[in-house]
Amino acid sequence: MNKVIRYILISFIIGSFFFSALNVNANSISKIEMDVYIDRNGNAIVKEVWNAYLSEGTEGYRTYTDLGNSYISDFHVSDDSGKEYESIAVWDTNESFANKAYKNGINEIYDGVELCWGISNYGGRTYTLNYRINNFVTQYTDKQGIYFNFLDMDNTVNNVKITIHSDVTFSLDTAKIWAFGYGGSIIFENGSIVLDSSQLFSNQYMVALIRFESNYFTTTNKSNKSFDDIYDSAFSDVNKIPVEEPQINNSRDTDEGNEFLVSLCMILMFIFLTPFGWIIISNIKKSKQTVASIRKYGNLDYSKAGKTLPSENEINYWREIPCDKDLERAYWVCAKFGVVPESTLIPGYIGAVLLKWIKKGYITVVKTPKRLFSNKDDNYAVNFSKMAHIDNDIEWLLYDVLISASGSNKILEAKEFSKWSQKNYQKINTLFEDICNKEQDALETQGLIINEKKEKKGLFGKIITVDNREVSPKLKDDATQLLGLKKFLLDFSRVSEREYFEVHILEEYLIFAELLGIADKVEEQFSKLYPKFKVESFDSDITTLVIREISDSCYSGMQIGIARAAESSSFDHDYSGSSIDSGSGGSSYDSGGSSAGGSSGGGFR
Repeated sequence: MNKVIRYILISFIIGSFFFSALNVNANSISKIEMDVYIDRNGNAIVKEVWNAYLSEGTEGYRTYTDLGNSYISDFHVSDDSGKEYESIAVWDTNESFANKAYKNGINEIYDGVELCWGISNYGGRTYTLNYRINNFVTQYTDKQGIYFNFLDMDNTVNNVKITIHSDVTFSLDTAKIWAFGYGGSIIFENGSIVLDSSQLFSNQYMVALIRFESNYFTTTNKSNKSFDDIYDSAFSDVNKIPVEEPQINNSRDTDEGNEFLVSLCMILMFIFLTPFGWIIISNIKKSKQTVASIRKYGNLDYSKAGKTLPSENEINYWREIPCDKDLERAYWVCAKFGVVPESTLIPGYIGAVLLKWIKKGYITVVKTPKRLFSNKDDNYAVNFSKMAHIDNDIEWLLYDVLISASGSNKILEAKEFSKWSQKNYQKINTLFEDICNKEQDALETQGLIINEKKEKKGLFGKIITVDNREVSPKLKDDATQLLGLKKFLLDFSRVSEREYFEVHILEEYLIFAELLGIADKVEEQFSKLYPKFKVESFDSDITTLVIREISDSCYSGMQIGIARAAESSSFDHDYSGSSIDSGSGGSSYDSGGSSAGGSSGGGFR
């Protein structure tokens, strides 16, 4: 009982600290309300009100991308003082606070636009944005509809509400509605369609899918797809959660009594069955983990090597690069001995290999085309088009994934890799299983893992023969040395004051620092002793930053893909109005709708 109380107290303290930390953000947005009026020609007239408290930055912004035939015009801003902002033709995001004050403009970016305005004054602020989305309603081959991402913020918002209305009265008779990307609701209310986040809006998005029952709008925005095609696309990556239909209740007192008895029974069952449940669940989890481990990596025997690594205080500096400078061996050792967690190791390996390829001249970091009317000139990608050589079979596995994600031009951007990873997260999982298995084969060939038959007692005392893969103590030494290298690199500027290292040696260090997830800190250490290191290494001072962004985008995209994975791959086109899946309205799906264009960022910066 004392242990339980301690856990509760610790959880409470951590939770209190977390929420306190949330309250000290420099900029905060308490509420965003959007009023979207659809005119008879299918254009949207938008009025958007932001309530915020600001203490840093120079501008607010609202990003729209993948708009297709739609485009934005007539953008104007006013604030709580009644000041109408001056609209300027070309918006410079790099201008000063003073030069942006009481001005607004549209910043053209590569795949869309940013609606920008000056913060103008710090403190509690209210901004009203007015603009027009032309060709908002789409004429599909069968029906008219809307499939649009209304909000996808870079900053957290306490509450979001979006009201869509027209001269047409919206109801279940005139429209069917679905929403994606947030945990709130979409409903018909007073002839309008209302989306409400009803909670903290963070790392979410608000996509609406609307099917009009008649062609109410004279729109020129035509599509060669049917609404069913759009519906399938929206639901392709949704986690379907069954929703109970509300029942008509004619006997409130009886139901309340029944609810009490049911609740009491559930409590009693919980009290008596919980200990047995924990035992069963624990055994099942252990069994699954054992089976998964054997299936993925084989049955490894650490009896000679041991798996427990020295504590941080016991680790000594290691100045040489362990594992014979073999990245794949280092990856396997890190994975099997827990040198760094998977969330660090997967992007770390990708980044390390990319840096290695850059160092050898196989690939290059390039600037992507400068975006129209933009003063931003810092968009970069990795160019694989001239890659003619790869060092080993394991790197070929990674190359196949990277080249697939980069598309026909063989130029890979971070955003592109993230989207690809979301859809192909299973390929990423398979890739790293294959890397571990192939490297394990190599270690067996090198005699660092001994594979031999071994007899053991099975069920009911029966003797069975199993493959026993004995791990060499040398591999545990590798793991210890990797921890020593990590410690050495993090303290590099202090322990290396009287030593001189050539740039190519520092680059080799940095490749392994990338694998260990400490490259950004190590770069700072190197720069303290060698101020020109970032400029002289890897051909550019921006290279490591770009590589890190791309490798991180793979893992984050994979996690989003896993979270959004559909429990069922088939969906019926039920528009009858009998359930939430039919478009009758109700809760939003917390995933899905990722193929919609529209909002793709916003906040203050």
